[in-house]
Amino acid sequence: MSNVSIDSLLNAWNQELSRTLLPTSVFLILCIVVGVVGNSLVIAIYGLKLRGAKERYFIPYLALVDLVAVCENAGFNVSYNFWAVNYDNKELCRWSWFFGYLTVIMSIFLLLVIAIHRYLKICKPFAKQMTLKWKRVAMLCTFIGAFVITAPIPVTYGLDPAYSERFNVTGSACRRLTQENRSLSLVHAIICNIIVAGVVWALIILYTLIGRTIYTQMKQWKTQESSGNAIQMDNMPDSANNSSISKRNKKTMFKTTLMFMLISVIFIISFSPKVVIFILECLNDRFWDSLSPNTGLLVRFFDVTFVINNIANPFVYAFLDVKFSQQLRRITCFPDSA
Repeated sequence: MSNVSIDSLLNAWNQELSRTLLPTSVFLILCIVVGVVGNSLVIAIYGLKLRGAKERYFIPYLALVDLVAVCENAGFNVSYNFWAVNYDNKELCRWSWFFGYLTVIMSIFLLLVIAIHRYLKICKPFAKQMTLKWKRVAMLCTFIGAFVITAPIPVTYGLDPAYSERFNVTGSACRRLTQENRSLSLVHAIICNIIVAGVVWALIILYTLIGRTIYTQMKQWKTQESSGNAIQMDNMPDSANNSSISKRNKKTMFKTTLMFMLISVIFIISFSPKVVIFILECLNDRFWDSLSPNTGLLVRFFDVTFVINNIANPFVYAFLDVKFSQQLRRITCFPDSA
């Protein structure tokens, strides 16, 4: 077969895939727009307007990571959709995967740090809490940990042969290597899956304990209110003599914790399909090549739903954080409803 005919077949295959994946590309472009606007507002409001709020220390950093993550991952996946089987820039491919994984792992680790912080505040109020110094150390550890985990990516990802039986042509796809460095690629993929699964279970356990403590405290408050007794805070220390003020402060802390709990739930739901597909890739080296166009569109959509994790947080803050929503109304020139 001549080079001209091979190139023609490869281009025809690539164009078919690009057209098929167009809905996914549109979805990703919308994610970029929403993510850039939303996370920029979060950084501006929490980083500048609400800068002294200790309860919200990690929010602007998480928003910054999410901002970079949605631009990198959504942008790269759009380019992947348009050059699905004729990707030709090896270095761009490798480093796009590297920075994509780096931001995703940093975001995941930050959610774990936040969960630990909330656990100490709610379940262990008398234990040593995270000081500003240890919060900064935790931030540094998330970056170092993410960097160590993603360090092999330039070796385990690159231009991998993609074969179509229907077109009888072999192209090059930017993805996990299945032939070159195959063993290292497979081991690294397994390790990444184990780490993500470990973080997910840690989040579930921590927030289950937190939720149980909050439920017990709220139940205690309702019982005391219904009986007309004075509210006694046995499980958590009061910083003020006025019990009503102390109760209001703790309700605010609980609401902030529930906000972070919802953010973690969104992460788990949006990231789960990616983990399942990741496992299927490890079990079948030709997983993507074997999919029909329609099935490929569906699987590809679920493969990129993890990007939702990087754009959803601003909506959570807007609905659950009164201070954020007030500042947001001022910036957007919408008056407070009150």
